[in-house]
Amino acid sequence: QMRNALALAQEIHPLAFVFKVKEVQLDIAMKDYTKAQAKLNHLEGLNMRSVELLIARATILLHQGDNAAGLQILDKAFENAEDPIDVLQLIIDAHLSQGDYPRAINALLKWCNMEGEPFEESALYQLAMCLDFTNEYDRALELFHAFTIREPYNPLLWYQIGAFHLRKNQEKKALQAFEWATLADENYHPAHFEQGRIHERNERLYDALNAYRQSISDEVPSGYIHFRIGLIELELGAPKEALRQFNTAIELENDIDDIHLERAGVLMDLELYADALKDFQRVWLEEAYGEEDVLDYVECLIELDDLDEAIRILYDGIAKFPTAIQLRLVLSGYLIAIDELAAAQTVLAETLQKEPKTLLLFAEYFPELPKIPAVGAILASIQRENHD
Repeated sequence: QMRNALALAQEIHPLAFVFKVKEVQLDIAMKDYTKAQAKLNHLEGLNMRSVELLIARATILLHQGDNAAGLQILDKAFENAEDPIDVLQLIIDAHLSQGDYPRAINALLKWCNMEGEPFEESALYQLAMCLDFTNEYDRALELFHAFTIREPYNPLLWYQIGAFHLRKNQEKKALQAFEWATLADENYHPAHFEQGRIHERNERLYDALNAYRQSISDEVPSGYIHFRIGLIELELGAPKEALRQFNTAIELENDIDDIHLERAGVLMDLELYADALKDFQRVWLEEAYGEEDVLDYVECLIELDDLDEAIRILYDGIAKFPTAIQLRLVLSGYLIAIDELAAAQTVLAETLQKEPKTLLLFAEYFPELPKIPAVGAILASIQRENHD
């Protein structure tokens, strides 16, 4: 539709330069660089010049990989542009695409230091990113503090100051900066979240809980925030509220690491074993579990009277964690429980090769089992074979 409109406009105004430029820009936007270059060559041959054409020429050169020539033209365009921001954005993108962060910083500072212009969020974010990549934390703090003189109530500036203080492990100063950000805008959710993280690390759980709750945003919902709240509620002894938070987190983001395991643990505490089983089964399909999680899953299955499945899970766990002595001890005990004495003897004998104290640990884990004559005989046989 745009191309048809431009064609019609040029029929009505065949000499209008602005429409010819728009046509070149449209070709570039459609990534038809061959057509754009041909039209550009024609216009330049007619001695037609403009900042827009310089930008178009530079864009084509950058696309062709001739960054030096493209940037040189962009510098010229910047000097002549009435509105230089578009040119600066192209210059910044070119530097970033090459990983040339120092030059990108210089261009971003030109943008941020333009007189009479409010700070552009994208420029501040990119500047912070570049300073982070170059590990210039002190310079970043100096710059963003200077920016607050111009805009003292800009929460993003205070947020970045806090973030760079965190890079320097200066938590008190970071916390103060995040507080300034929330004073500037009480609904600036990222600053509340960072406050929550600092409080949580320092075990100020009620402060962390309050900050995390204030970081919840309807516009940008985050399951991870509800996950953190759930973990704190759990630590504060409120499993039902923790479960509610985990449920919300899963509704928002179903792929958060460990969340299904955490919810399974809460469900088991609440004796909702059938519901916990569903979470364990999901985690096992993705194989995203650790040694302790195997024991929790087995406990859930035992509560559901599914000993055969518990034994299968233990075998799977041993295959994944071959040095996990506790899994082997538990497996041997359950094998004895279903009268699979030969299988239990094999597991214990293999475990003894890995851990010399296996038989002692087994007796501590299952103090009643060695009193059973058949089990005592197995243990004695394993001990004899080991000495032989």
